Amino acid sequence: MYIVCMELDGSRSSGEDTRHAYIKTMDRTVKRKVGNLTIILIEDTYDKALTAFNLGVAGVEMGMTVSMFFTARGINVLKKAYKPRRSRWGEAPIGWKETFIRRRGGPTLSQLMYQAKDMGVELLACYTSLISTGLKEPHLISGVRVVRMVEFLELSVQSDSQYVIG
Repeated sequence: MYIVCMELDGSRSSGEDTRHAYIKTMDRTVKRKVGNLTIILIEDTYDKALTAFNLGVAGVEMGMTVSMFFTARGINVLKKAYKPRRSRWGEAPIGWKETFIRRRGGPTLSQLMYQAKDMGVELLACYTSLISTGLKEPHLISGVRVVRMVEFLELSVQSDSQYVIG
C-alpha cells in the first residue's frame, strides 16, 4: 500500500517519509514528576494485569512513588501459581499473545512483574479479598503486603492520582 501525503511546502511524499520526519521531531524525553500514584486492579485477566504493571513501571520511571492495590479477583495476579486468563471467549490464547509481544521486543507480564518489584513498586493485597477467596499469605508471591481497606484508603487519599483497572 502506498500512502501519499501533502507536505507543508506543497510537495508530495510517501507515508514512510512523513513518519520518519515526524519521529525526528518528537520529544522523546520523559518529563520527571515527583508524586504518588495508586493503581487498583480488580480483575485477573492478562490484558488488565499487563496494563496495570505497565503503568506501575512507567510511574516509577517518571520518579513517582507507586502503590498497586489488588482486590476482588485481581488478587489472583499475586498468587505464586497465577495462570492468566483471557478477557473473553474467542480471544487469542495467552501463549500466542506473549509470543507476539516477545517477537516485537516488548516485556511480558512476568517480566513486568519482576521489573516492578525490583524498581520498588509497593504491592498491596486486600485483606478482605484474601478471606473471600480463601487465599493465605504463603500463597502470594514474596514482597506483597496485606492491608485492610482503612490502610489502603489512607494511602489513596495521599496519592496524587489513582487508576482503577477492572
